[in-house]
Amino acid sequence: MYYDFTNPSKSKPRVLIVENDPKARVDYQTLLMYWDYEPVLAMGTGGSLIEDAKRKAKEYRCALALIDLRLTDDYNDKDTSGLKLAEQMPEAIRPIILSGHADPEILIALLQKRVDIIFIKKDTDRDSFQGLVDTEAAKVTASKRGLVFENPEILMGIASSPLVEQAGNYPDQIADIFARLFPKAKRLRLEKLEIRPASSIISTIPRPNSAVIKVYEDSYEPVVVKLARAEKIRIEADRYNTHIHMRLTGGFTARMERSTALWDIGGASYSFVDKFDVKPFSSFYEENPIPAITECLSSFFEGVWKKHYDNAKVATNVSLFQLYSQVWGDWYGKKVKETTSKINSPTASQLDIPEPICWIGEKIAEADRDLSMMDATRLAITHGDLHGDNLLVDNKRNVWVIDFERCGEGHALQDFIELESDIYNRLEEHHYNNIAFLRMYLAILKEKQIASLMVDASITDDVRLNKAIATVAFLRSLAVKLTNITDAREYLLGLLFNAVFRAALVQKIDSQKSRRSLLLAGLICHRLDHWDEPWPPENWNLL
Repeated sequence: MYYDFTNPSKSKPRVLIVENDPKARVDYQTLLMYWDYEPVLAMGTGGSLIEDAKRKAKEYRCALALIDLRLTDDYNDKDTSGLKLAEQMPEAIRPIILSGHADPEILIALLQKRVDIIFIKKDTDRDSFQGLVDTEAAKVTASKRGLVFENPEILMGIASSPLVEQAGNYPDQIADIFARLFPKAKRLRLEKLEIRPASSIISTIPRPNSAVIKVYEDSYEPVVVKLARAEKIRIEADRYNTHIHMRLTGGFTARMERSTALWDIGGASYSFVDKFDVKPFSSFYEENPIPAITECLSSFFEGVWKKHYDNAKVATNVSLFQLYSQVWGDWYGKKVKETTSKINSPTASQLDIPEPICWIGEKIAEADRDLSMMDATRLAITHGDLHGDNLLVDNKRNVWVIDFERCGEGHALQDFIELESDIYNRLEEHHYNNIAFLRMYLAILKEKQIASLMVDASITDDVRLNKAIATVAFLRSLAVKLTNITDAREYLLGLLFNAVFRAALVQKIDSQKSRRSLLLAGLICHRLDHWDEPWPPENWNLL
């Protein structure tokens, strides 16, 4: 289906008609067509009519539904089957109840119970009937609102992205998301969200199934709108409301203003923090010295997020693999096992280190005894996706955090590990001194205690990698201070999962980056296999 974002009013919203009287059904169909709607007729009687209505509502991605109040018995005043159907419909569809009740007291009682559903009497005159339907349609569709998009080419680009493959033949859902997020808007100005400076060498996290843009409504301050699959937006809104709203110290977070989920895709609007001259940690890290970096990390972990660590709880006999799987879903079965990447480097061959994907399968994911099983660890509310573009730093070095899709209870060390992994795999990915990287990896894997990592200029002569090591050392010291977890094996298992997950995500985009992540993962496997032996082995020094 083609959708003209330059003129949304050309589109005809799809309206489901659920009426048990065949003649009335056709009458409503004729009226809706005349009023520039696309009617979708549910067919059948009784239960079959109701089931057909649910199926066609989803099949045709309907925006509204006209539903007869009495679907099973027109002569039974107690029949409210149409209202029950309306209550079962998802938020993607706006129901309108049609009633032929002559008794006003019955209608008043129903209206008092469901003030959010509009009722229209069947004997309403035609012009008033159309006005009521158009008013409801204007609340949920861009076409009947007459919503104007400035820079519609941005939406056209989104419409041709993998995100809208989810929407099938109904890309008008994109426009309707904006109608719902901005219920009073007549005109919206859209801008691409350029978080990082154009000169930055830092690449962003691959996000083919979501889009983030800046939106101006009339003369108001802009907001940031995130579009993603409907289920992801539902999860993000739920986790924001559960774990973030009014729960972060100092309020340094983008505030979710609204969210909506249609049939295939959804959207959430966040307050925009640009007036504070905000940049992502990825750019801040690139441009600033260690003291400034440690100051902002301390601000986030010991300030903004500290309350969550204070409320952490002890869990016994828990698998770290399962904890990370709760955050990432079936990352092992759907991502890792399908990856074709191998370490496949001369360095790996010389070191004779394990292939990490096989190692995880044999010793953790498919093993009788899960090596990641902890007698005791700590669980806390974690961000769950704390990479360098989700952590923002303003000009006063306050730290803001965005994107809460994976927020929830998890391994207390997870956010520290996630950010450390991002430093190796992304923030320093443009450095191709493999020997320097190897020396850095050996240094960060050597110690048995998390906070024992020392910054030693002899590790490598690469200034940037020494900066990375210093940042990681500070991150780990914060981790111990805030979680009271000291065993480096627990930390390295989380780092292993992050490295392998990253390798699986980027294998089709950049095999070189995937192999580098797998090299780190393979070294972690070797380190865990030789935990009580001198490490690294003496013969590795020959490299």
